[in-house]
Amino acid sequence: MLGSRDSRVKGFPGRLGWTYRPKTEETHVDPYPWLKVLHIFLAIVAVGLNISYAIWQARAAREPEHMGYALRGIKFLDDRVANPSYAGLLVVGILLVLTGPWEFTQLWVYAAIGLYLVMGALALLFYSPTLTRLIAAYESGGAATPEFAALSSRSRTVGILLAVLVVAIIVLMVVKPGM
Repeated sequence: MLGSRDSRVKGFPGRLGWTYRPKTEETHVDPYPWLKVLHIFLAIVAVGLNISYAIWQARAAREPEHMGYALRGIKFLDDRVANPSYAGLLVVGILLVLTGPWEFTQLWVYAAIGLYLVMGALALLFYSPTLTRLIAAYESGGAATPEFAALSSRSRTVGILLAVLVVAIIVLMVVKPGM
């Protein structure tokens, strides 16, 4: 009986009902829920920052003298926080499939990985270089030049396409079609 005289061990106050229970087997921590938490955290960071880029640019458009600061801030966040978070998402996502009840052959898993690879290629080949050129165009001629306007339009178009891909991946992760 919990807290009875017979079950008390010296050092444990019996009146609180504490008893000694010998350890019979090793404690095993399942990594899956912790990896899932990390995966969700990385997604929140990466997607949240990407959403903030439109806010930064909209605010800077109202005060063009701050456009350079906003664009450099976006570039910093993209290169140093969002993109590493996306890389972490891939690694942790693969670990979740390897340690969890999922298979790489499931529709939602391979579709999400495929969309992720397309998204990564678009970001690497189009968004990041366009953002770099946009910053250079602003610094050389300001926000009123035709080059800046063209690069802004391209950046916005690629950004929207990337957002659609991210939303599709999120839907696949949550809904898991084909299960």
